[in-house]
Amino acid sequence: MHAKPAVAAAAAALVAAAVAGCSGNRPEVELSQAAGATPVPTRTVTVTELVTPTVTTTATVTVSVTATVTVTALPRPSLSASTTFNQSLATLDYTNLIDDVRVLDGMPGTGSPTALQFEVLARHLASLRANGAPPGIDPPSYYSRIGSLQLFAEAASNEAAAGSPQAAGRYAVIRQETGVLLSLVNGALRTTYALPPPPTRATSTPTTPPPR
Repeated sequence: MHAKPAVAAAAAALVAAAVAGCSGNRPEVELSQAAGATPVPTRTVTVTELVTPTVTTTATVTVSVTATVTVTALPRPSLSASTTFNQSLATLDYTNLIDDVRVLDGMPGTGSPTALQFEVLARHLASLRANGAPPGIDPPSYYSRIGSLQLFAEAASNEAAAGSPQAAGRYAVIRQETGVLLSLVNGALRTTYALPPPPTRATSTPTTPPPR
């Protein structure tokens, strides 16, 4: 029984080594964890020392382990435009825009036919946006301008279908900004795209009765 102090010391040393090993190699937590990690199930360490008579001492150690969380960020989308400008397709799209404006100029501000024509305009703008930017024009600004016009055309289509008078006011903005877009294209490509003159709205002039 004289071996009990030695066995107890060995057990204590083993327990200390186990605790030191867990704390020394403890993984780093890359994200903040909730306070109070849940301990793992109790681990039992058995130490056997060959002493006559054989004495077996059992020590119990409870270790709390904090899980490692690894987060991999998704790659950011590339902002570079790789589409090559196709002038033949762009010429067709610019001509379609001019024709769309000419047709809308002669239509009422609301109604199903007008809503359908706004949808056609939105599709032509989407086709133009899918093409590359003309050389000499800043691509982000060019795509942003066309995208805004497309959103306005889609909104005007919904408003015209609902009979909202806002469709006419939105079309006035579309018409003006389409003219600005064509002016930028003309400066870059040395073309002469132009919208037709705005339609004249008939106004009634009050008549003054002749003096008696």
